[in-house]
Amino acid sequence: MKKILIFHISEFGGHSKAAENLREALTYRDPSLEISNFNGLRYFYPRGEKIVDFLYLNIIKHVPQLWGRAYDRKGIVKSLAPYRKIINRIAFRKLNSLVKKTSPDCFIATQAFPSGVIADFKARTGSKIPLVSVVTDYHPHRFWVHPCVDRYVVNCEEAKQVLIEEGIEERKIRSLGIPISVKFLTSYPKEEISNQMGFSKELDSVLIMGGGLGLGPMEQIAQELDSLEQNFQIIVVCGRNKLLYDWFSRNKNKFKKPIFIFDYIEYIHKIMDFSDIIITKGGGITISEALAKGSCIIITNPIPGQEERNVEYLLKNNAVLKVDRPSELKDTIVSLLQDKRKMYSLKERAKEISRIDSSLRIVDLIFELLH
Repeated sequence: MKKILIFHISEFGGHSKAAENLREALTYRDPSLEISNFNGLRYFYPRGEKIVDFLYLNIIKHVPQLWGRAYDRKGIVKSLAPYRKIINRIAFRKLNSLVKKTSPDCFIATQAFPSGVIADFKARTGSKIPLVSVVTDYHPHRFWVHPCVDRYVVNCEEAKQVLIEEGIEERKIRSLGIPISVKFLTSYPKEEISNQMGFSKELDSVLIMGGGLGLGPMEQIAQELDSLEQNFQIIVVCGRNKLLYDWFSRNKNKFKKPIFIFDYIEYIHKIMDFSDIIITKGGGITISEALAKGSCIIITNPIPGQEERNVEYLLKNNAVLKVDRPSELKDTIVSLLQDKRKMYSLKERAKEISRIDSSLRIVDLIFELLH
């Protein structure tokens, strides 16, 4: 029986979802695999996880520009390198104990921090256990770079070139996509979904999302859309943002248009199948899911840094529209609803650049290393 250890950080972001998607795809292909999924930050530094999560969430919510200025700066990455080495070594005892206990056949990392810990461990101990690092944004940052990573998985050729320019051997890099759930391989008829969820089959649908954490000015976006004369329904997915979900629940009756509110759900693939337009931020997992469903995507309020780079790639490939402020959404929505050809053109382009079977492609790569 082959044993695989998957590492991510945080229980709420795209890195965790990517890890779960890979676990799902591995089990789908080979149910006999023994797979363990670890929150690397919690496992190696249980006291530090809450502090890191608190700081990150508060920075991106309240001072995102600060995150953007620091993100992937060459000087910052270089100056932090000695400290990263020390921090990583603190984790070696736990990692060594885990390796002796489980005898894994492969490591997978869906975030740069655990990838770096494992890669440093391999360099220090001479371990031959293969490490597959799966980049969950469209542009890999410098913290991913390490000579002891055996394979990198990226979304596109541009991302592959970024790693090559940072000194990674081309043979180690595969452009296979960002891992999304195998549930996205199945499409559902709109009538079936409307019967299940209570949506109107006659009205166009605009889906508002903020990723798993429900980030962004979603209340304002919904209110701006509600003020339009056009007749359509609004679907809001709040993720794990309980305050946001509670706000919509309290104010639902104030909306003139039909509005449907969800918290964190496991059937977002069905709601994406039903929706005509999706408004979201620029997270790699959410965007990859929407592309796989051939959605008409509007991106607003991407987090500076990684999400802005995601948006740059998507705009360059004419796969999304970007609106900088919620108040500017009105004209864009009206334009799309009045000119369905423009909407369908964006849907077709989304399908063209999507990797709907990304997780299964990554599993095939992992099996290559296992055999």
